[in-house]
Amino acid sequence: MAEGKLSVRTKALIALAVAHAEKCPYCIDAYTTKCLDLGLSKEEMMEAVHVASAMQAGITLVTSVQMKNIIDDLEF
Repeated sequence: MAEGKLSVRTKALIALAVAHAEKCPYCIDAYTTKCLDLGLSKEEMMEAVHVASAMQAGITLVTSVQMKNIIDDLEF
């Protein structure tokens, strides 16, 4: 998580978003604290989590096509 092409702040926001997407309470606690320690605002953290939520919603919607295709194939 060291400074690289992405800043430590950006990496912490990504980690926070992934922690929420994966529903890991320990990671959520750790990266919320890390983000606050790095001076990130509540609004920045919420936006990162909202991006993760939007991605999950889109993925769920798109993969539901698999279910629809099976149903369509089995309908008489």
